[in-house]
Amino acid sequence: MATFKAPSLAPQNMVDLDRYPMAELASPEAARFARQCRQDYIETGLCMLPSFIRPEALEMLAQEANSLTGDAYFCKSTHNAYLTDEGDELDDTDVRRRQEETYVGSVPYDKIPGDAALRALYEWDPLREFIGAVLDKPVLYRFADIMGACSINVFRDGGEHGWHFDESEFTITLMLQPPEHGGTFEYVPKVRGKPDEQEIVGRVLDGDREGVVELPFTAGTLLIFGGNQTIHRVTRVTGDKPRLVPVLCFAEDPAAANSPEVRELFWGRRGDELNG
Repeated sequence: MATFKAPSLAPQNMVDLDRYPMAELASPEAARFARQCRQDYIETGLCMLPSFIRPEALEMLAQEANSLTGDAYFCKSTHNAYLTDEGDELDDTDVRRRQEETYVGSVPYDKIPGDAALRALYEWDPLREFIGAVLDKPVLYRFADIMGACSINVFRDGGEHGWHFDESEFTITLMLQPPEHGGTFEYVPKVRGKPDEQEIVGRVLDGDREGVVELPFTAGTLLIFGGNQTIHRVTRVTGDKPRLVPVLCFAEDPAAANSPEVRELFWGRRGDELNG
């Protein structure tokens, strides 16, 4: 599939700034909006902004992402909810012995053309500064990883992401295209650190729906999510239309990057030459 060449469109014209005044954080209106989003994040563990992307830009970004799916590397694996490799010393009843299934593809950042609209949006400083304000991070940098800085998750027919807590403190995702069926983002908020954490996780893994929230993650929605405190999953996708969700990564450390092992798992390349 040939790469779709998006028309030239500046990031400030992609984002619905009338609805979400976040481009000039020094202005009173933008500062109030950022404080409101920060409060939402504190109270719920996420900040969800539906229709963040204008319809005409959303169509363009979705076309662009669809044209890049041929560069996705697909990973099919099992893991526990904590994404840790636990040994046999754990008790048989420990939830960390329970395995979940994940099947997802990812287009790495270095396969996204330099003039792509998605890259322009990711590299737009007002977006980075706004996300920093929501997370209460005075200084935030774009991820220093040529593969993982801004990748595109591709869930094709049969794709899913089993129940898990994220390793990173926060995750920023942008829904570009929901699938025909399935692909629902589900979560149980703020489980980590509770006295009955393991009992809650065990019930979730058993299929108990108490406390499970289904997020209305519609096309054009930006999501800022505290995924290391909240167990979550993406349900199985069916149909010919893939679920396309870019992951925009930022960090407080300007040199932060994925390990070679993580790169190999998600993109099939260690990228050892990048660490020299």
